[in-house]
Amino acid sequence: MGTTIEQSYVYRTLTGDDSPSWAALRQEGARDFPLGFLFTAEEAATMTSDEARSILNNGNTRGVFDASSMIGYCGLQMETLKQTRHRAEIGPFYVTSTYQGRGAARVLMDGVIGEARTRGIEQLELFVEVGNTRALAFYERFGFERISVHPDGFRIGGKPRDAYFCILRI
Repeated sequence: MGTTIEQSYVYRTLTGDDSPSWAALRQEGARDFPLGFLFTAEEAATMTSDEARSILNNGNTRGVFDASSMIGYCGLQMETLKQTRHRAEIGPFYVTSTYQGRGAARVLMDGVIGEARTRGIEQLELFVEVGNTRALAFYERFGFERISVHPDGFRIGGKPRDAYFCILRI
């Protein structure tokens, strides 16, 4: 009989110094899970290191780490206007395949929700492609609810794809 040991992961805001690892995960996600991204693998591959650094220096991306290795990331875009600052949008959300099902995504989502709560955010929002059932089930386990369908929200290979608009009231 074996003992299960809970993996210890670290959640934190990414900085420009994280850009090489983030860019690699971004490309991997777009290549391996195209339904989860609005950008293509080709578009991800064309991002320069300066562009990646600049994006991360904005402070809108969170990461999850196993020791010093980044294994996942999530965008967290907070609204800044007075009448919408109670909301934030998350995405893209990605954990590398070898860590899926091992608690890393839970740590990342718990971190995002906890941080949003601490910052006074009352509603998290996201879009998920209607055929991305695994992602949808993951979000629903955290309490996200499907609010509406965004028809033809994006296209893959020129074919229209619908997306659910989901919210979590914190």
